[in-house]
Amino acid sequence: MWKRIRDGGAMALRQPFAVFALFIYNLVWGLALYKWIQSIAVPLLHRYPGGELSREAIHLFWVEGQFQIMKTDLLEPYLWWGAGLLALRMVLSPLMNAAVYYSLRHTNLNAGYRFVEGIRTLSLPYFGLYVLQVALTLTPLVWLVPQVESVFGHARSYTDLGLELLPSVGGYALYVFLLQLLFLFLQIGRADGKSTMYTLLFFFRHIGMIVLLGGALLLMTMLLSAAVMTASFLWAGFVALIGFQIYRLLHMFCKMWAITTQYSLWQEKA
Repeated sequence: MWKRIRDGGAMALRQPFAVFALFIYNLVWGLALYKWIQSIAVPLLHRYPGGELSREAIHLFWVEGQFQIMKTDLLEPYLWWGAGLLALRMVLSPLMNAAVYYSLRHTNLNAGYRFVEGIRTLSLPYFGLYVLQVALTLTPLVWLVPQVESVFGHARSYTDLGLELLPSVGGYALYVFLLQLLFLFLQIGRADGKSTMYTLLFFFRHIGMIVLLGGALLLMTMLLSAAVMTASFLWAGFVALIGFQIYRLLHMFCKMWAITTQYSLWQEKA
């Protein structure tokens, strides 16, 4: 297993263009989302009653806000903006995936050319896979959300709430994890010109090793995230800001590493 992880890491190091493209994409997307949320939150914070005002004024602020949300179309433009950003994300993510997986398959081509060529040749099938993955990810929420609402209504404490929901939420997290691995291989298979049936048979034949590799890379990414969060508390300020940006780049490398590790298994066994 560790040999495949090392091979995947070496393969990821040979994809600097894809790693930096993912980094820039997520950075720009994060900034756009931040600015949108800031444009909503800052005006509300300016209207929030300060500590020098009475509790009645604060209560009136919340009552007024609830009235505007329930009885007016105040939220409508924000909902449209949110839906537009979500639709844009659903269009751009398959394009980036197509470029990344095509780059893994055609390492003999120029880095920039194969990135663009991947978008041109694989964007349509990858968009279909992305929509199917999102639909399958959201489907269990039809049963999970009513269960959470029911448990929340009669739970006596947050501890009881967590213990009662742990099996369902844990099962859903495992389902999403396996679904992501499945669609990772469907995208690898599509870039490699294999049929969907061939890829499905490959996935279920090697599911044990696939889960071990995916779990190991996920654990490494979580440890990296925990280390960065701890460092940001210890060294707040400009150093923490620089460290967080470096972390974003490392996080994209870890994402690429997770893909290339599974791709190395595909190359060995397919």
